[in-house]
Amino acid sequence: MTTKDEKAPLMEVRDLTLVHRGSSGSTPIVRDVSFSLGYGQVLGIIGESGAGKSTIGNAVIGLLAPGIEQTGGSIRMNGIALETLDAERRRALRGGAIASIFQDHTSSLDPLMTIGAQLGETIAALSPDLPRAEVRKRAVALLERVGIPEPARRYNSYPHQLSGGQRQRVVIATALAGSPSIIVADEPTSALDATVQKQILRVLKGLVEEKGLSILLITHDMGVIAEIADRVVVMKNGAVVEQGSTAALLENPQDVYTRNLLSAVPKLRRSNVDVRADTPAGADGNPGQAECRPARDAILVVDNLSKTFGGKSILRMFGTEKPGFALRDVNIRLPRGGVLGIVGESGSGKSTIGRILAGLETGNADKIELNGKACDITYRGRGGGLLGQVQMVFQDPSSSLNPRLTVVEALTECVRATARSGDDRSRSRIAKTIERLGLQQAHLDRYPHQLSGGQKQRVCIARALLAGPQIMIADEPTSALDVSVQAEILSLLKETVAENDLSMIFISHDLAVVQDICDEVCVMRNGRIEDYGTSDFIFGRSENPYTRHLIDARPKIFTR
Repeated sequence: MTTKDEKAPLMEVRDLTLVHRGSSGSTPIVRDVSFSLGYGQVLGIIGESGAGKSTIGNAVIGLLAPGIEQTGGSIRMNGIALETLDAERRRALRGGAIASIFQDHTSSLDPLMTIGAQLGETIAALSPDLPRAEVRKRAVALLERVGIPEPARRYNSYPHQLSGGQRQRVVIATALAGSPSIIVADEPTSALDATVQKQILRVLKGLVEEKGLSILLITHDMGVIAEIADRVVVMKNGAVVEQGSTAALLENPQDVYTRNLLSAVPKLRRSNVDVRADTPAGADGNPGQAECRPARDAILVVDNLSKTFGGKSILRMFGTEKPGFALRDVNIRLPRGGVLGIVGESGSGKSTIGRILAGLETGNADKIELNGKACDITYRGRGGGLLGQVQMVFQDPSSSLNPRLTVVEALTECVRATARSGDDRSRSRIAKTIERLGLQQAHLDRYPHQLSGGQKQRVCIARALLAGPQIMIADEPTSALDVSVQAEILSLLKETVAENDLSMIFISHDLAVVQDICDEVCVMRNGRIEDYGTSDFIFGRSENPYTRHLIDARPKIFTR
């Protein structure tokens, strides 16, 4: 390669054009995209789904999907056009000078291999003459560098024995194994909670500062861009609409599309209202031990809900292993017609509560009453009294819908299961419901793969409504969606609750979203209620250290 010129960019992309060739012809994916990446710089590429962000990242790495071709432009690293390299040289570059970090840390790691073995395998492939002892030593050093606690011990751990944030750190360590100059990070934090996300971003920023790495950061999260990127490229429908320094773009965006993206990001409001007299401080008067206060007209009452995990094991049978708790002594009061938010980090028990109340999992409780009637959530009761009365909207709309059923078939199946109307009236009910949710009649005969993410989530909401529930549980219903689509779905959920006289439990780790939609908030930590109160109290006046920790993890630019 040519001698490094400090004034010249490390990578230059000029007039890049990528086309998908299929049976029906050629379809442009990326059109005339140009940008540069400097030494020790973080360049963010942002845009909604379908903008072409990940395809550009794949082109840089040399992993374009079958059928996608580079028909124009160039990608140059240190002056060398990557498209002119043969397969062997390109393969040597990938994983060495150019490394990658993908979105799903779970699928990036082999569940049957220890993290040490996987990391060592990568190091050995890049340095085949390195002795085994030196491979292990370097692997442990990389784990320590990315912040894995007790790296020598964790070397022998399997992926399932690590938290989500730790698994993503292992993926970052693997990317560092070849001492790269560039890391292509494609949505590296989108599956993580805000606090873990901040830790991962801090690790990436530290690598830039200490090792002089350059990062091509692909994301749809403006908060991530604000936290780490030096420059930003904004894309829409395969073309660049605006680019510049992060500070200038966030403070004074020039393009209407960029302004719309920024305005769609939920803002966390720091309320200064007085603490309500009926908001408890906790059992002993100290913050951090609050319990849900009584609701005068509660549609759902839950007392001392608990759930253990781990199942049966030989160690448990002989009394040498104690059961772990997914939930412990959780009390909930859901006001009739109200929206209760449940927040917390991964593993706090948020989704477990939702699945138990929807009748999808079993648990134990001193009392669960729906409209004053007792419900059995044990294995013997099989969700008795809850099934049908409580409906759930899940995080990933794609996996929530049967790919073999059209929209109308999936919704008709739901109507028939609840036996609320005959076939003739079913079609009419379905048509009215999807129209109200912003879908068209033409969508009824489409399959899930023919819909966008937002449209699929609208179908999931329609399916829940057609069952005629009294309570809707929304478990991270917008975290997989772009910010503009997220805003539409949130507005739709609020209107749906109000117009259908529903009550809702809204589960999320995005505090700004919870503040926007919820009347009261329950903060979970390690299976227990850590803090509770009205939305204004939790986000404005709560002194609970854990609550403040969650709030402070959000990028300051999106806090008002």
